[in-house]
Amino acid sequence: LSWEQSTNNLITSGDVRTIRIWDVKTELKVLDLPTGADSCITSLCNGEYNNRDLIIAGCGDGSIRIYDRRLAANNCLIQTLHEHTGWVANVHLHKLADTKIISASMAGDIRFWDLRQPVSIRTISSMHGLTALEVHEHADIIAVGSLNQCISVFNQSGDILSTIKYHEGFMGQRIGSITSMAFHPYKVKLASGSSDNFISVYSTPDSRRR
Repeated sequence: LSWEQSTNNLITSGDVRTIRIWDVKTELKVLDLPTGADSCITSLCNGEYNNRDLIIAGCGDGSIRIYDRRLAANNCLIQTLHEHTGWVANVHLHKLADTKIISASMAGDIRFWDLRQPVSIRTISSMHGLTALEVHEHADIIAVGSLNQCISVFNQSGDILSTIKYHEGFMGQRIGSITSMAFHPYKVKLASGSSDNFISVYSTPDSRRR
């Protein structure tokens, strides 16, 4: 799922061959885009400001596919990026620098892309078994979660700022495999959900503001 606040549209896909856009206010379908992929869609994000018509999809075959919803269905796929070797855990189009994409795969590689170039401009090697990626919009912080029961926090230069392995509190038990994460829109706080049915909130290290 990807939410588009300015239009009240919900962008959806999954183990299907289309990306479907819904108008939540009217509860009607707006548009279907064929994915052109033989694998499932694993993550979605959409552009804002200058690139609001773009939809970026991560796929199970490791590809990242970029669509322009203004074009006809048979021409809407405008670019395919092939560098990940594993299932794409998440893809993020930065809202403040809307030619910049950050993606991560379960193979553990985090890649930085510029929409104006066909190859990645930088790669960070993270942990194998990566399951989640989250990028803060205003601070230089990236968080990745894994099956290995930990969360690693990086800056965009690839420096590790912290590693989270245990729940805070009296018992201090080890966290489960990470299933989802989200940053606060402005504060440097991270929430995570894990396979042990805990939802935890962490204060991540202070970092340079963009």
